[in-house]
Amino acid sequence: MNTMVGQLKSISETINGLFESERNNACHLNLVFSWGVATDRGHHKVRYRFLLIMFCALMILFTACDSSANTSSTNNAKQTLSTSSGSTITYSTRPQDVLIRTFFGGGKLGTFEMSPEISIYGNGIYILGPGLQMQQGRLQADALQQLLNKLVDTYALLKLNKQQFYDIPDQNATVLQLMLNGKEYTYLYGPFGNLQESAQDINEYQRLGKALTSITEALVGPTHMYTSQEMVLFVHQTFSPDLSHSIPYWYFQDFTLFQLSTYECGPIPPDLTGPNADTGCLTYTVPHTALMLNTQQLQEIKALLHGQEQGVFLENGLYYSVILRPLLPDEPEQKMLAMFGIQELSYAGVSLVEGPVPIPTSTP
Repeated sequence: MNTMVGQLKSISETINGLFESERNNACHLNLVFSWGVATDRGHHKVRYRFLLIMFCALMILFTACDSSANTSSTNNAKQTLSTSSGSTITYSTRPQDVLIRTFFGGGKLGTFEMSPEISIYGNGIYILGPGLQMQQGRLQADALQQLLNKLVDTYALLKLNKQQFYDIPDQNATVLQLMLNGKEYTYLYGPFGNLQESAQDINEYQRLGKALTSITEALVGPTHMYTSQEMVLFVHQTFSPDLSHSIPYWYFQDFTLFQLSTYECGPIPPDLTGPNADTGCLTYTVPHTALMLNTQQLQEIKALLHGQEQGVFLENGLYYSVILRPLLPDEPEQKMLAMFGIQELSYAGVSLVEGPVPIPTSTP
C-alpha cells in the first residue's frame, strides 16, 4: 500500500509539472487554456499530452496493483481445502514449512533418531529418515490433499479428546506432529489398552493408528538420496574406537574436538569404576545444542572425512566420533534441529547455533 501511495504521489507531481509547463508555454504564445472549449491550436497539443499522461498514469497504477497482489500471494502461501464433511483445512504451501512429521522411540530401551522418520512439507516434498542417509520423494498436490482430508475428515484427528495414548512406561512410541489451520497438534501413539480404558478412548486410539498407517501408505512414489548444502557437525568422545584401523589426528583451526564435544554434549564426569565414562550423548540421547557450519568449515571438514559422513579422530590422546548431518528444509529457518532420543516422549528439538565455539573452562 505504501508503494502504491508513493507511486500515485509521483504521478501527481509529474502531471502537475507538465501542466505548469503547458501553462507557461501558453502564456508565451498568448494562448488561453480552457477545459471546456477549444479556442486555439495549442489546445490540441495540451489535450493530446493530457491523454498520454493519463494513459501512462493508469498503466503505472495497474502495474503497482498487480505487483502488490503478487507479493501478498507469495507471502501468505496458504492453501484452503474443503473436506467432504464441509469443514476446511488451511495449510502452508511453503517448502520450508512442515505439515506432517513423525518420530519413533522415546522408550528406555529405544534408539537414537538422528532425523525424523517422516517429514512432509507444504510443497509436497517428503523426506524419510531416521538416519544420516535420508531419502526424498514428492507427493503431488492432489495426493497431499487426499492425505490431509483423511487425517482431518476420515479420522478426525483434530477433534480427538486426548492426544496421548500410552499406558505402559518406558516403551517406545510414535510421535505425530501436524501443522494445520495455523496450529500445531502433537499426538503420542504407543502401547495402550492394557488398563481400563473407555470405549471412546479405544476408538480414538484405533483412529490414530489408522491415520499413521495412511501416512506411510501415501508415500509410495520414487525416492532419491536427500542432500543439503547446509550441515551440522556433531562431536562426542568415544571410548570404543576400532583400533584395527589407523585413526587420523584432528587438524582444524576453528575449534578443537574437545571444545565442540563439550559445547554440544556437556563435560564428561569422571568414571570412578572403570575407563568408560560415556554419557550416552549422540548415542542414546540428543545433544544440548548443534553447530551449523559455514561454507569454508564444511569444505575443510569434508576433506578431513574424505567425503564420508562420519569418522573417528584422535586429539590429545582421546578419541572422538565426528558426524556430519544434512539440515532439513525447515531447520535453518526455525533454528531448531529435529532429533529424538531415548526417554524423551515429549519432543523438544535441539537448538541450532552458528559462530565461534566457546572454550570450556575445564581441560581434558
